[in-house]
Amino acid sequence: MAEIAHGVMLAGALAGTGATLARGRRLRALDAFAAVAMLAAMLDTALTGILPGVAWAGILVLAGLAIGVRSRVDRARSPASAPPRRPRPAGLGGRPLDDLHHALALIAAGWLVASAGRDGVGAPGETHAHVALALPAETFAVLTVVALGAWVAVRAMREGRSGVVHGVMAASMTVMLAAMAVPGLAAVLGA
Repeated sequence: MAEIAHGVMLAGALAGTGATLARGRRLRALDAFAAVAMLAAMLDTALTGILPGVAWAGILVLAGLAIGVRSRVDRARSPASAPPRRPRPAGLGGRPLDDLHHALALIAAGWLVASAGRDGVGAPGETHAHVALALPAETFAVLTVVALGAWVAVRAMREGRSGVVHGVMAASMTVMLAAMAVPGLAAVLGA
């Protein structure tokens, strides 16, 4: 099961990085850094183990926090009376939710990578099993981020052509997090 999870996790990281970098002129440096760092972290922890999981976790958590801060600053700078660029669906929607998901997904991925690094000192494939999700609250937190990502991906895809790239980014992060969490969830459920 770990090999399948690794494959799905790496495919998600590759798809997310590709979609992020495909944004062209609209690509922000922080988003590019976060995508490349995520891909490097997944490749390293799954295949080579050059850096310890806690180092990758620090990088991913800092990137997630920076995206969260950037989102807050962007919202504070936008005038309240300015009309939105495009109509937003009622309820949960819009760029702040997208940024929130991106930030939380990076933080959750960092948490899982750090947890995997503590699990053992064997081969990289063994240390990336992500079995550290032992508490129901931790499992619930990761599953909440996965559910939020699914919502963001579906909403972005419904926007049509303009939302495809962002939908792929959100979906890839969601799939990657789910693949990372499966072994830990199986451990919690006793499978």
